[in-house]
Amino acid sequence: MRLILPALLAISSIASAEKATPLFDGKSLTGWTALPSGTWTVEDGAIVGKSPKSEKRHGMLLSEKQYSDFIVTAKFRVLSGDSGFYFRSERVDSKVSVNGFQVEVDSSQETGGLYETGGRAWVNKPTEADIPKKNYQPGEWTTLELRAVGRDIEVKINGVVTSKLTNDKGRLKGHFGLQLHGSDEMHVEFKDIHIQELGFVEMFNGKDLAGWQTKGNWIVEKDNTITLKPREGESGWKRYADYLTTDRKYGNFELDLEFKFNAEGNSGVFMRIGDLKDHVESGFEVQILDTHGKKDFGPHDCGGVIRTSAPKTMAVKPAGEWNRYQITLKDSQLKVILNGTLIQDLDLSKTDMKTRPMAGYISFQDEAKRIWYRNVRIKEL
Repeated sequence: MRLILPALLAISSIASAEKATPLFDGKSLTGWTALPSGTWTVEDGAIVGKSPKSEKRHGMLLSEKQYSDFIVTAKFRVLSGDSGFYFRSERVDSKVSVNGFQVEVDSSQETGGLYETGGRAWVNKPTEADIPKKNYQPGEWTTLELRAVGRDIEVKINGVVTSKLTNDKGRLKGHFGLQLHGSDEMHVEFKDIHIQELGFVEMFNGKDLAGWQTKGNWIVEKDNTITLKPREGESGWKRYADYLTTDRKYGNFELDLEFKFNAEGNSGVFMRIGDLKDHVESGFEVQILDTHGKKDFGPHDCGGVIRTSAPKTMAVKPAGEWNRYQITLKDSQLKVILNGTLIQDLDLSKTDMKTRPMAGYISFQDEAKRIWYRNVRIKEL
């Protein structure tokens, strides 16, 4: 098992300030959708899932909403078969019905492990050597606690940590799901399912550009990916109306996003824009540019604050690979982490950007070059 970051260890104090809300009302399947195979009913305040061994397809009860960062608690008991508690999953056309992570729920000591359907299979498979056998007894009501914050994940079964992942590469958003495994005689029950959503909020709904404004050709694609597909004849960067810009202003925040580009790709993340007719003169930009491997770099290279500050190191990946920006803006202090490396720690009040507004719009630049963004989340401070 891998060690967990201090940020994840502090989740309990964060969550204590949040109010848990039920994902299951104890009376009906409101808020959930049953996919083909098996049956789901509500009995004595619990969700009951059953299917016969002759059923080859996996059954699934899927939450209608998608979630990103959270702490979820639930109780389950396995009377027969092999089940799972899915999270950050996406619906797919297969006999399993979803891809994504599941917390293993069955009659063995593998319960509490992490399995990635449609991906890496077992990511963490606990054994009796890891988890005392007395901690989990099949057929008895068992408490699950699942914490997912960014790319850090922690699972507890009856208060004992069974899985930890740090900086994992899996999905960051998706549905919860309760599974009935195909080709098994299934009887599993879940109850007391509650969630505490944590501070980050998704900036894209995965369907359209609600909350954003643009005249550019920005396309919403699968997996919450936003793609710029330049139109014939477009060139240059002074087409501010074509940038993808928020409908509202932000002041202090943490912005977490991923991006990638083709060879010679060029874009940028603008912040605190005061005048939508001139992003450059009324806000400031953290550059996105295909400068992987460049030895002599400055403010206009990837990770630089344009006209202001060169990155501390060249941390951008080659064209075609996903990069991650973690940008914190609090008052005049700007911190930028690119792919896990701190590249900017800057007091804007001591730069030429000191006259920029303390609140403004956020915008992604249209340089008439193909660019992809995904997993765009924000936490206001």
